[in-house]
Amino acid sequence: MARGGHRDKAYLRKLLRKAEEHCDGDDYDQVSELYRNKPSSYFKNIRRHHGNIMVPYVKDDGGDPRCPINGRLDGLFFGVTLYGGDLPDMSPFGNTRVIVPLDELFDDTANLYFADFYCKPSRKHIHYVTLVLTDAGSQADRFCRGHLIKLDPYNNNYLWKDEFSDTYMTLDQFKVQVEVMYTESIDMSHRHLTSIPTIGQGHSTPGGISKSENCDICNVW
Repeated sequence: MARGGHRDKAYLRKLLRKAEEHCDGDDYDQVSELYRNKPSSYFKNIRRHHGNIMVPYVKDDGGDPRCPINGRLDGLFFGVTLYGGDLPDMSPFGNTRVIVPLDELFDDTANLYFADFYCKPSRKHIHYVTLVLTDAGSQADRFCRGHLIKLDPYNNNYLWKDEFSDTYMTLDQFKVQVEVMYTESIDMSHRHLTSIPTIGQGHSTPGGISKSENCDICNVW
């Protein structure tokens, strides 16, 4: 196992238990897509300077400071949680949204991992579960296999496939959001962008926001 992998996994097992204790509801939503919100300038830059390819970049230090992917793994963050059965109608991360069908990314060649469970000091009432979705056998997948907790794609609490109906389900729990970090590039050539209202500062905080240190729900003491 990669250096530090045993320590990373031992800590994440404890963190996953905290997440499972909190995310114990029986309500779920059927979902078919992931959504990513960024400022319009982000997507213009992809079109003009990156050949319409959305390229993964290194994960910031947001969330749990002991999260193994912080500063060590490249990816693209997406939301999957619905609000009242629909996509959220505003975003703190930007005024432009792209939607990617789940079956393009979460297919039979993908692996799913648990990476983090946290809340933010300014929004302690909301908890976030971070998953990582990789292309099996890739460099990112090898890192995740050594440092993260692999989840059963058909049987976990957060995002899974129904093996009989070819549908996807995600957790629907009050004040819990599931976020997915995808580790491969995405071709934006035929993606439709939509404008949405922003809340707060309207963009991600540089460097990320570290988790609340005083929350009994998501801290491992």
